[in-house]
Amino acid sequence: MYKKTLLLRGTFLAFMTFMISSFSTGLFANDITVSLDFAAPKKAISPYIFGINDRADLNKVSPKSIRLGGNRMTAYNWENNKSNAGSDWKNHTDDYMLSNVRPQLKRQPGAAALNVAQDAKEHNVPYTLLTLQMAGYVANKDGEKGPKNSLDGDDWCKVVNRKNADFLLRPDKNDHFVYTDEFLNYLGNKIGKSDSQSGFKAYALDNEPALWSHTHSLIQKDKISAEDLISKSVDLAKTIKDFDPKADVFGPSLFGYSAYDRLGYDWDLIQSKNFYKYDWFIDYYLEKMAEVEKSQGVRLLDVLDLHYYTEAKGSCGVRTCSHFDNDDCIKARINAVRSLYDANYKEKSWITDTGARHFPLLPKLQASIDKYYPGTKIAFTEYNFGGGTDISGAIAQADFLGVLAEYEVYFASIWAFDKAEYQFAAINIFTDYDGQGSGFGDSLIKSSSSDDYTVSSYVAENSSDGKLHIILTNKEIHNKTRVTIDLGKQSCKAAVNYVLDKSGTKIHQANSKIKIKGNKIVIDLEPLTVNHLVLD
Repeated sequence: MYKKTLLLRGTFLAFMTFMISSFSTGLFANDITVSLDFAAPKKAISPYIFGINDRADLNKVSPKSIRLGGNRMTAYNWENNKSNAGSDWKNHTDDYMLSNVRPQLKRQPGAAALNVAQDAKEHNVPYTLLTLQMAGYVANKDGEKGPKNSLDGDDWCKVVNRKNADFLLRPDKNDHFVYTDEFLNYLGNKIGKSDSQSGFKAYALDNEPALWSHTHSLIQKDKISAEDLISKSVDLAKTIKDFDPKADVFGPSLFGYSAYDRLGYDWDLIQSKNFYKYDWFIDYYLEKMAEVEKSQGVRLLDVLDLHYYTEAKGSCGVRTCSHFDNDDCIKARINAVRSLYDANYKEKSWITDTGARHFPLLPKLQASIDKYYPGTKIAFTEYNFGGGTDISGAIAQADFLGVLAEYEVYFASIWAFDKAEYQFAAINIFTDYDGQGSGFGDSLIKSSSSDDYTVSSYVAENSSDGKLHIILTNKEIHNKTRVTIDLGKQSCKAAVNYVLDKSGTKIHQANSKIKIKGNKIVIDLEPLTVNHLVLD
């Protein structure tokens, strides 16, 4: 008995020594299996989910789409390039929209739009989205504005969708009117329509109208009603389609969760306006736009346009914080993406405090589209999960893009803050992982991870070269994670791993060995990494 006890103790101590040694040396913290299902139907990946908003540094990121949008575009005067900052900066009108425009374009009408088209041409970006004005007035004269600056005076110009007169390529800057169809005609003459190589492929029905009474209170004093939003949207969308029937129309650019739910109104007001038959405002919007198609015989809404800024918080209680040495804050950022698809996950935020009825978001959106307006695509034209200067931001960004591919989202463009190098690098690992323009692939293959909370997998086939691409995000904070990739009946001859980690934002080939035996690949992933495996 005594010898048996000593033996058990010795075995236990040896086991504990091995485990402690394994964790201290970073051998591996988990043994996870990723399985690929080649029999399941493949999904086409829209390249336009790898997008940016204007002013992102195109020397640091390789996007597939660019959006020109934001609060400044609501009161942007294409004729003289003036814009008003609204509540972002003292309702100030100035030349801000020209601040990043090429010198040779600054004197031209629509310079901000022409500059984005030129950016796309020079950097081989195939899809461009332009925000058009729908609030009713645009800026005209420089300076800080207030209630005394009447909309009927020289400080503002009225927006009219249809000119009903001959178009001018040199618009009249003194008539106090700005015409949308004349702007579209001007762009068509300069760069072509959506079916040309350089023309804008899509147009957005303004920006965040549910916030106009706050951001642009001088031109929209009261909150816009749902009925007025539909009326304005239909009129502008019809103007776009009359000029360019093949262009995509995006709307209604909802600013966030409370806008999805009630257009930013309180519940009592929503009830009084007979919204009770709808689960959320998105249902109402989709049904009304579908009714317009039935009555007019033309689809005026192609893409449901939403903004998504995570509200999830870690232990510090601050949204998108910079506590990159706090494990709980890191996990909060990384896991925040789960609110889009995981019914079992509950983020720490005001949204879950109030019930989070519409989480997970992507299945809910698709269900509403299927019920009220089938065929409508989904876009997130602004989003951000924070962490632009940390590897945790890259992991959240990569997971977000992978989830968008899985749910067949059409378009996404990150609204990058001042420093977004890690987020840009995460986009690059999908679009330019080797610095030679090589990308993730165009057909998504079904995959599953035995522990998605630690390692998530996204698998694609590239039709141009037939190679298989596997992106693995390792969310383990401190230790390596061993992953076995089961290829089923497929076999692999060689594999290379391109890695993004905490050492910097440059994507590099990993030094760790990849073990290949027939139809299985074994790889040890470093902690907090985005990995792009390219398989022959």
